[in-house]
Amino acid sequence: MPRLPTVLFLLSLMTWTATAGALTLTDEERSWLAAHPDLRLGVDASWPPFEFRDEQGRYQGLAADYINVIRQRLGIKLTPIEPVSWTVVLEQVKQGKLDLLPGIMSTPERQTYLSFTRPYLDFPIVILAHIGGAQPRKIEDLYGLKIAVVENYAPHELLRTHHPDLNLVAMPNVSSALQALATDEVDAVVGDLASSVWSLRQLKLDGLYVSGETPYRYQLAMAVPPKNKMLVGIIDKVLADMSPSEISAIQEHWVGNVLDHRTFWSDLLVYGLPGLVLLIIILAVVIRINRRLSSEIARRIDLEQELRSSEYHYRGLVESLSAIAWEARISDFTYSYVSPHAEDLLGYPLSHWLIPGFWRNIIHPADLIRAQTFCDHEVLAGRDHSVDYRVITADGRCLWVRDIVSLIEHGHEPVLRGLMIDISDAKRTEEALRLSEQKFASVFQQCPDILVIARLSDGCLLEVNEAFEEQIGLKARDVIGQTATDLNIWGIPGVGPGLLQRLQAGSIRNLEMPFRRNNGQVFTGLISAEPFDLDTTPALVVVVRDISQLKETQQQLQTSEEKFAKAFHASPDGLLLSRQSDGLLLEVNEGFSRITGFNSAMSVDRSALDLGIWVNLNERKQMLDLLHRDGFVRDFTCHIRRNDGQIRLCEVSSRPLPIGDEDCMLTIARDITERHLMQEKLQQAATVFESTAEGVLITDTQQHISAVNRAFTEITGYSESEALGHTPRLLASGLHDSAFYAAMWHQLTDEGHWQGEISNRRKNGELYPSWLTISAVRNRDKFITHFVAVFADISSLKHAQAKLDYQAHHDPLTGLPNRTLFESRLLMALTNQQENGGQGAVLFLDLDRFKHINDSLGHPVGDLLLKGIAVRLKEQLRDIDTVARLGGDEFIILLPGLQQASDADHIATKLLNCFAAPFQAGEHEFFISASIGTSLYPKDGCDVATLVKNADAAMYRSKAKGRNRVESYTRDLTAQASERVALEHELRRAIERNELHLYYQPKISLDDHRLVGAEALIRWRHPTFGDVPPEHFIPLAEENGMILQIGDWVLETACRQMFEWNQVYEGLGPLSVNLAGAQLRQPNLLGRIEQLLKDNRLKPGFLQLEITENFIMSQAEEALAVLHQLKRLGVQLAIDDFGTGYSSLSYLKRLPLDILKIDQSFVRGLPDDPHDAAIVRAIIALGRSMQFTIIAEGVETQAQQEFLAAEGCEQIQGYIVSLPLPPEEFAATFLRIAVSDFSDSTAEKPSL
Repeated sequence: MPRLPTVLFLLSLMTWTATAGALTLTDEERSWLAAHPDLRLGVDASWPPFEFRDEQGRYQGLAADYINVIRQRLGIKLTPIEPVSWTVVLEQVKQGKLDLLPGIMSTPERQTYLSFTRPYLDFPIVILAHIGGAQPRKIEDLYGLKIAVVENYAPHELLRTHHPDLNLVAMPNVSSALQALATDEVDAVVGDLASSVWSLRQLKLDGLYVSGETPYRYQLAMAVPPKNKMLVGIIDKVLADMSPSEISAIQEHWVGNVLDHRTFWSDLLVYGLPGLVLLIIILAVVIRINRRLSSEIARRIDLEQELRSSEYHYRGLVESLSAIAWEARISDFTYSYVSPHAEDLLGYPLSHWLIPGFWRNIIHPADLIRAQTFCDHEVLAGRDHSVDYRVITADGRCLWVRDIVSLIEHGHEPVLRGLMIDISDAKRTEEALRLSEQKFASVFQQCPDILVIARLSDGCLLEVNEAFEEQIGLKARDVIGQTATDLNIWGIPGVGPGLLQRLQAGSIRNLEMPFRRNNGQVFTGLISAEPFDLDTTPALVVVVRDISQLKETQQQLQTSEEKFAKAFHASPDGLLLSRQSDGLLLEVNEGFSRITGFNSAMSVDRSALDLGIWVNLNERKQMLDLLHRDGFVRDFTCHIRRNDGQIRLCEVSSRPLPIGDEDCMLTIARDITERHLMQEKLQQAATVFESTAEGVLITDTQQHISAVNRAFTEITGYSESEALGHTPRLLASGLHDSAFYAAMWHQLTDEGHWQGEISNRRKNGELYPSWLTISAVRNRDKFITHFVAVFADISSLKHAQAKLDYQAHHDPLTGLPNRTLFESRLLMALTNQQENGGQGAVLFLDLDRFKHINDSLGHPVGDLLLKGIAVRLKEQLRDIDTVARLGGDEFIILLPGLQQASDADHIATKLLNCFAAPFQAGEHEFFISASIGTSLYPKDGCDVATLVKNADAAMYRSKAKGRNRVESYTRDLTAQASERVALEHELRRAIERNELHLYYQPKISLDDHRLVGAEALIRWRHPTFGDVPPEHFIPLAEENGMILQIGDWVLETACRQMFEWNQVYEGLGPLSVNLAGAQLRQPNLLGRIEQLLKDNRLKPGFLQLEITENFIMSQAEEALAVLHQLKRLGVQLAIDDFGTGYSSLSYLKRLPLDILKIDQSFVRGLPDDPHDAAIVRAIIALGRSMQFTIIAEGVETQAQQEFLAAEGCEQIQGYIVSLPLPPEEFAATFLRIAVSDFSDSTAEKPSL
């Protein structure tokens, strides 16, 4: 059985050290680096000592040093990218925004999206606890506790995966986790040993310690996204190429002393004790059951194997420490073992350490006697101990170390074992702190302001400076331990406790308050205070500055300035003080601001030229010349420009005024604009009085005329001499009674004016209307002294008003009332009905097909017809009825006072019957009909808008039912009208919202059944209404004019589609597009079609335009010219729906047509209906004789197809071939598949 010393010795074995090799890259690796010269690093800037930013913002840490080595060895650029948190780093690397993570541990979760290098550092993942709190030593102890982990760090991922029931609290960084533990917000922290110990030292948190370890190791590596896997091999080669000294230098610098919190022997007890106990058990078992030796041999082998495994594990742990683990003889302190880190730390080969006297040789001479004496004394006393001293490294550097020494029984002879830890950084920190304290003490005592350090809890003074002793009059030794209240320092009694309470909540800045010296004198001071921690005591640093002299000086200056300001600003005139050298304004008063619009803030430090005050620079030059000549200026008149652009007239006086060492100028400005304007107004008033077109007369209080102007004589015929001395009754017409004049004079005396229309009489006796204004003129005592009357002859105005009133309420063409007058009369009728009862009706009349007359014969003929209709309508109505023209061919009739509802139908029928006789319009005679809709009140509505709307809806139903009839309003019409309005509104936005689509229906030849073309058919797919049929929205588009925009869209879309198909397919044939009648009337139609053909590289023969028979015949001559132009262009022309209109055969032969389309209404009855069959035969015969291509629409059955083929029809389209299809389906069905015989019932066709 191994001896116990052997076990302990195995725990101290040296660790394996990799040998650096030459950095050799393959051609593929070099090529990869050349293609990726700049790599983005994912940096976690809050993870010291591995990665962080120092005070200068530089990227520092263990990982940063490794990155510097990689940068130097590979010659590439590595740019740190620093997201806000580690979680964001992981997200960005998943998104491909980062190329390399320099410090990361491999976990199963991360291996799904990262590739890892071999680890370059290994640390335990430990548990940290708070003294006095829970003491967890292993994972199992954490259950039921609140555990802090850094969010998405490796410990977090491992615990979250393997121990999902733990109560984990995610923290942003290590510092916040430790602070939460220190404040008992959590029970424990789980993290890597290195960053935990580093943060403990930086934060100086007392009471926190490493209480246990987890079974996990923090194996620090580098990682790259899978796409950069080549980089893993490259980095592994760089790491392997690093020498032991390079690695040791980096690791010693950053993590060499992080294990201060865990002594070598405490770890040894934790990890070695189980092996020791097992060994003792084995010995006891061997002694007790010697007789069962054969069976126990196997057990012994197993136990020894377990022990060796444990020893191997603990040896690795010891040798991974950054401190030097050693063992030495107690007699002469000669080392018998040191850990491999000794060579990395001090640079001496391990063999030198084993030489007798080596320890004394490396100690700094100044520390040798002290260290040796102390150690000898402690060893002699048999005590464990620690000692700090300096050592000299192999390269001559001086390091501070701490030796932690334990006496261990080792066989028959005790030995010394210990850890030598590098504490150079801590010593440097202590030295810096000492120097800082010296500097603080010097500044504290030499500061001219009062400085005090007091305890935050009760305000007791802990330290005061010399300025406190000088200015308060108390010595430091007399005040330490007392409060400012005890010393009667506060100038306001009782203020101390409240101020202390305020400081306990936060700092104060520049608070002005009185203080009392020891001699009783009170002074004013500015106090600032800031809480801070003095060691472990919350304290305050307080600064008080004596500002008594400053306050006194400020008071004197304020008094002087107030006197000047009162004198300066009290002046009603504008005052400005300026500097003579550059003209800059030093001060201005409120009078200046009132005159110029520039306040003091806008004016000071700017000159009058800068402000743009001078309107005329010549006036400025004249004033300066006077100033230079006389030394002053008095009452100089000039123009100035205000800030708002107004021009003011001012009188300016100026004289020199020396102030201190500067030559200044005091200028006084007085605004005389109003005075000047008043003078001008008086002069203008005299001119106006004589030249105005209105008559003016002035009377005294007794109404005797004292003055008249020239217009008075021109209007009345009375000369000035004839009017003076008389009263205005001279002009009385006799049309106004005494009450009228009494009311006039009553208002005139009470309110001071009267205005109104009055009739007067001229000298020749002629009466005329006039508009009169009389005003009373009062003196300063508010007594009336005169009356001024101004009047104008408004005869022509009255005539013009009457004419305008008629024009505003009547239709200029027919003389009938217009909409405004009609609605006014309807409103009166409704008011009368509500007051007196009864009923009435509104009739909406629209002429049938009046538009055809206007379009074919012109508006002059249409206007004559409308006049005749207006006369005839008036003849049919009662005197109390009103017939009005709304515009175009719409009329509306009001029938008030009806006895019964049927009276409205009777009158409406009477109106329809009056259209039976022909109308004469110039040389033309017309038969025309009308459609009438009626609504009753109060039954169908009680307001104007509702009644007119309902009558209009009824009229539309009359149109829909065949015209030339009367329809009464019913409630269902409201819904139809609303639907129509909604449909029209949505149609206007259909194109811009891409709701319109073109479908394509193929046309085939009946001769060889091949595809000969297609027709483009519009479809509207509305998100709410669904698929709206063309027959619902095309008529609506023709009414509201949208048909032009829709038609142009169809042309453009069809041409573009034809162009796309021509790029891929062949043999499509011409594409047919329906052309609306309104499009044929467009003057730019030919140019538009030419441009579309050119833009889409189409031959004119590829486009086939279809025009309805009805439009061609109704617009014969106009259509003929346009069709010939299109024909010359080369476009194919087809007449659509042939047989449904009223074609003139003589006119038909003049049309440049190519194709005749048989309407589907005739095809539907084939072959059984003899009439349809006869009509179709006739159309085919007619078309063939005129050499037209004959196409039948709407072919659905095999029997129809066979009939048409037998009769000589050349082409067909319809459901027997295919439904209209979207362009993709059309191309897939008819342009990619060879079409053989569409008559074959077995051929594939789109589903119907």
